[in-house]
This record gives sequence, structure tokens and C-alpha cells, in this order.
Amino acid sequence: MAVDDLRENFHINKITPSELEDFLTAQTYRPDITISYQKISDLPNKTLQQLCASKIQQGSTPVYASKGPICLKSKQVSEIVVSDFTDTCVDDEWAKKNSKSRVSTGDVLLTRQGTGTIGRAGIYLGAGAYTNDSLFKISIDKADSAYVCAFLSTFIGHRLIEKGVYGSTGQLNLSVEHVKRLPVPVFDQQSQKYIGDKVRKAEQLRAWAKSVQQQAAELLPAYIREIQRYEAKSYRAKDIVPERLDSLFYHPDYIALERKMKAKGCNRLGLVAKQIKDSWNKKKAETFEYYEIGGLDITTGQVSSTKTQTVGAPSRAKTKVQQGDVLVSTVRPNRKNVGFIVDSVTDSEMVATSGFSVLRFSSLAQAAFYHSWLRTDDATTQLMRWNSGSAYPAIDDDVPLNIIVPEFEQEFVDSWGQKLLDAQFAYVYARKLTEAAKNLVETLIEGQLTEQQLNQAHQALDDGDNSLDQAILSKLSSEGYGIDGATPLFSDIDELYRLLESATQAEAEE
Repeated sequence: MAVDDLRENFHINKITPSELEDFLTAQTYRPDITISYQKISDLPNKTLQQLCASKIQQGSTPVYASKGPICLKSKQVSEIVVSDFTDTCVDDEWAKKNSKSRVSTGDVLLTRQGTGTIGRAGIYLGAGAYTNDSLFKISIDKADSAYVCAFLSTFIGHRLIEKGVYGSTGQLNLSVEHVKRLPVPVFDQQSQKYIGDKVRKAEQLRAWAKSVQQQAAELLPAYIREIQRYEAKSYRAKDIVPERLDSLFYHPDYIALERKMKAKGCNRLGLVAKQIKDSWNKKKAETFEYYEIGGLDITTGQVSSTKTQTVGAPSRAKTKVQQGDVLVSTVRPNRKNVGFIVDSVTDSEMVATSGFSVLRFSSLAQAAFYHSWLRTDDATTQLMRWNSGSAYPAIDDDVPLNIIVPEFEQEFVDSWGQKLLDAQFAYVYARKLTEAAKNLVETLIEGQLTEQQLNQAHQALDDGDNSLDQAILSKLSSEGYGIDGATPLFSDIDELYRLLESATQAEAEE
């Protein structure tokens, strides 16, 4: 039975008393879980613990601190690669006493509790961190750890993990003994490495994109750091504008920042951007791509969409958008909720919620550049000046056009805009590479690709020939491998190789 068949809804599975194991919950014996176990048992496999250098165990309850080693939590475990975008730290003294919570490069983390997040696997490729007690740490040394992580993230891998879930809906937990006994298909080392390299390349792209964004942020001016902050509890406004009678609008910090920026030749953002208020055509398709604030990734600045039925569409689905549009949240702008639409969806309407102010620039590179600037403290402070709430700050949708922005040299905008645009696409291709890794594991399990084929592609890549790799990647889609009519996972494989080359070159220059 193929993986796609496993995704069908099974309702009945008859189990004899002799087949009962440690768990007596109905979920443990769901048909899709039983069939998944059978699939793996038909292949050469080892338990997860047999692949490990040390005992699989959960982290300790940490003592948090304002500074120190970073602490990884469940929210950092997603899309196979563990994100180190976190400002949570643990106490140095606690870290010295809790070596079992130390996470090293190549360790796999598995979320052990929660609703909706339990059983997610991610490989940590950073330089060193600690984890809390909501995660299992899995140190693999007898297999490619990235390959194992990709397997645990497949549909079948999730089903095997789910067998060991217990507890009530409010507090689900994952049994450590069950995790230790998880069967993992063991293909030859080159096949594992070919798949694992897709995960490692994804991290290479992500790290490079993060570096580009950090470099750009350091080059952008930060005028708010140059003003002397006002500390007194009261202040007096000299000039009152008719549209604002609230006292906070006239706080000396806001006034000083505005004067500083105007003295430096700053102008309204509206001179380089225009606000979009185009309505969408509800008759064009049965579904549309809907961009909501919940789809905004604060760490990367990207905003993703969800396919939504046109019939009964949310009333807030208002504005027709396109690739390159910058979406500024009109609620809680202090959280830097500014999104960038990277991909273009040509076969469906793209629609943003009315909670976004939609800005459009003359080019994708220019949009990427000003998207980066809009996430700076200078921009955030100006947006907050115009907020009309306290517990739940909100601004009017035309406010972003009226904040002032430095008058950058065009060459600087074009150059760094292109770099930032590449960084945005690098994040996209990083996600596609982790999706590819999962698909490739499933194709091996199903026999759609052989170990020999992956070995040949791996060897060719080592020899500088990507033709076999390209042939394999071109047949991948979100639906699986070699499915006629399916949308390819990689729309432009040459672009993938170009970005990987840029990331490799940047890494070599460090």
C-alpha cells in the first residue's frame, strides 16, 4: 500500500488480544499506524536507540536567565531543521550541572508533549545550545542523523511516533520507551547521505539568508539610537496637529526622532511606495490564497498563505495582492509584523486580510530592501506613534505611507535589495529542500527510487555533475514522486543551484 493510500481515512482495525502491546488506547491501533509499522518491518531496520551513541532522554527543567547559552524549545522544532532564532537563555551555572540537556551539532530533537506540536522532529545544526524538558535529545552516530530526522518527519514516521502518545487531550505526552523502540529503515550510507545532504543544504541556505539580513540591518542607519531619550514623567507639546489630540503622540522621543530624521534629509515612504486597495475577483476561482497575520514568520519576515474556499470567504479577505508586496500589520506594529510575499501564485487569486496595509514598490529588489527597513526600530517607533490603542495597539492603514525613511542612494538600494531578495528566496528553497528530503525517504520506502539511483546521484554531485540530482528533484512534488500533472516542488532548479553556490561562496569567504 502506497503512502498516499495511507493518508486515506481508516476507521476500523480489528486487533486480537495477542496483538496488544504496551498501550491500550484506540489511537495506538489505528489502521494507518498498524500498516505503517508493517511497511517498515518489511525493510531492513533498527530501533532508534540502536542508532544512538547515548541513551535517548528528555532535557531537564531549565533555570532561565537574561543572558547565557541559548535554550531551544518546542517552537524551534519545525520543518526538520531546528531554528536557533531565539532569545531564550539558560543560567550558566545550571548549564554546567546539566550536561544531558546540552545539544550538539547533529543531535535530533523530538517534541514530547503538547497538543498539535507533539512528535515533531528537527535536527540541530548550530554550534551548541541547551534544551528544556519538553524535548527528547537523540544523539545518532550509527546512521546519518539528518536522514533519520527526515524519516521521522514523513507521514509514516509521524504515524509510528503517534503510537506512543498517551494522556488526555489537554496534556498529551510521548513515551520515551516507545521512542527508543521506533523502527527506522536502514538504507546504505550513501543513500542516507544523499537525503541527509538535502537537509544540510537547507540549513546552509537558511544560515546564509540570516547572515545577509543581519549584515543589511547593521548597515541601515538607526537614528533612534542617536537621540537623547526623554526620562521625565511629564512633557509639553509646542505644536498640536488637529488629527491627534492624544498626549503620547507628542512624546519628546517621537519629536526628537522626527527632527533627527528630517535633518538628515529623510522623506515620506509614500514617495517610493504606493498603497494598494484593489479588490479581488471572487468569481475567478473556487479557492484563493489568503494572507493573514498568523501566516507571518517574524524571524524571516515572510508571510505565507493558506488555500481558502471562496464560498464563505472571511469578511476580512479584502485586498488583491501579488509577489513582492510588503504587508504591514495595522495591529501591534510594535511586534515588527511586516511581511514580504515571496512566491507568486499564478493559478489563483492572492488576497490579504484587511489587517494589513499593502505597499507596492517599483521592483522586487526595492520591495525587499524597504521591507528590511520597515522592520527596523526607526520604522517601528514611527508606526507606534500613530497607534490608537493601549493594550492592543492599532494604526490606520495609511500610516505606513506617512512615516519618513532615509534617502538612500539608488545603487545601495539596488545592491542590497537584490541580496535581501536572494535571502528571501533562500528561505523558500530551504523549506523545499527539507520537503524534498521527506519525499525522497518515502520514494525509497515505496521502491519508486532505488538505493543505486540515489548512490549514483550522490557520487555525481561529488564529481561536480548535478544532472542526475536535477533529474530526481524535477520529479518531486508536494504529492509525491513522478506524479503526472502535479506541480513540481522546485519550479526553478537552476535557481536552487545558483543560491547554493552563493551560500557556499559566502561561507568560504568568512
